Amino acid sequence: MSDSARPSIKSVQRTLFVGVGAGLLLGLILGLILGLIYAWQIDPATYAGGAYPDDLAPGYQSNYLDMVVDSYVSNNQVEQARLRLQEFDAPTKIRLLARRATDYAVAGQAVESQNVNNLAMQLKASEGWSNETIQTAISQLTSEYQAAGDSVRVQAIGAFSNQLTGTVPVVSPPPTSQPAEPAAAAPAQGGGFPWSWLLGCLLVLLLLVALVLLAGRWQQSRKKSMKPPQPVWEGEGPAPIKRWTGTYTIGQDHYDEFFTIETENGDFLGESGMGIMEATNTSPKQVKAFDVGLFDKTDITTLSRVVMSEQAYNDPALRAKIENNPQAQAVLAEPGKSFTMETSAMRVEAKIDELEYNPDKTYFNKLKLSLSVFVKEGADLKIGTMDIPDQYR
Repeated sequence: MSDSARPSIKSVQRTLFVGVGAGLLLGLILGLILGLIYAWQIDPATYAGGAYPDDLAPGYQSNYLDMVVDSYVSNNQVEQARLRLQEFDAPTKIRLLARRATDYAVAGQAVESQNVNNLAMQLKASEGWSNETIQTAISQLTSEYQAAGDSVRVQAIGAFSNQLTGTVPVVSPPPTSQPAEPAAAAPAQGGGFPWSWLLGCLLVLLLLVALVLLAGRWQQSRKKSMKPPQPVWEGEGPAPIKRWTGTYTIGQDHYDEFFTIETENGDFLGESGMGIMEATNTSPKQVKAFDVGLFDKTDITTLSRVVMSEQAYNDPALRAKIENNPQAQAVLAEPGKSFTMETSAMRVEAKIDELEYNPDKTYFNKLKLSLSVFVKEGADLKIGTMDIPDQYR
C-alpha cells in the first residue's frame, strides 16, 4: 500500500454519511419529478367504462357546462363546443345557453352574450331543436326569474328567445316535478397541474439540501476551532501531540482509561493510557498493579510499564510474570516518579502526580498519573497504511 497521505477514518465516515444522506434526498426529489412527469405527461390516468360528463354529480356538471361555454366565448370553436355538449339532452343545453347569455347580458357583457346566442343558433341548426322544445325550456327558466322577482333577467331572456325562435317566451306554471338544474357557477378558470408550485417546492428542497451540506461543513470547522486549548508546553523541544491525566480511586473496580493518539488531521498513530492489571478479588477490589501501555501502529509495537505497589513490587512470582514479557517493565510506584516508553516513532513521558497506599502499602487507595506523548523528529508515521483496530473504534 502507498505511503501517501489519505483522509482519516473519522473524516471518511463523516463524508460518507453526508454523501449518503444528500444522495437519498436528491434521489427522492428526482424520483418525485420523474414520477410526476410520467403520471401527468407520459401516461396520464384516464377514465374508462362510461365516465362521461353527464354522469357527474350536479355540482360538477354545472362546472363542466360553464367551462364549455367559457371556452367557446374565448375561441368561438362551434364544433368543439358541440362535441363537449353532445352527451347532454337538448333541454339541458338550451337552459344552459339561455342562462349564460342572460348572465352576460345582465353583467353588461354584450359581446359575450351575443357569442352565446350565436352558439345556440348554430346548435339549433345542426341538432334540429324544435321551437316547442326551445320555448318549453326557456319558459321554465323565465318562470324561475319571475318567481325571484328578477325583471332584468326576464327581459334579457326574452331577447335570447326572440333571437333564437322569433317569439317571446310564454310563462308556464312551474311543473310538479322538474329535474334539478345545476347551480350557476362563475366562469371556470383554466385547470391543469400546478407546475409553478412544484418548481417552487423543488427549489426549496434543493436550497434545504445546500443548507444541510453547508451546516455540516460549518459544524466540522466549528468543532475543530472549539477544541479545548492544550496547556502551554514549558519543557524543552517540540510540544507533545497529546497530554493526558488519569486518576484512579479505590472503588473503581473496572478502571480502564486508554485513548487514541492522532495527528491534528485525525490520522491514527496509536494508543496509550492506564488500566488495572493485578487486583484481589474483593469488594471493592484491592488494586496492586496498573498497566501503563503504549501501542505504536508504525511498527506494530506494544510497550507496557507495570506500576506496582511496594508489596507487589517485592512479590517474586508477580515480578517473574512481568519479566517474562520482553516488552514489559516493572515500576515501583512512588510520588513524583517519572518513567518513559519509547518506540520507533513515539515517546511517552509518564509521571506519578499523586499516590496513596493503604497502611501496609499492599494496594492503592489513589493513583494519579499524567502522560505526554511526543512524535520523534523525522519519524515515518506511515499515514494511511493502517486503519484503527476494531477494539479502538
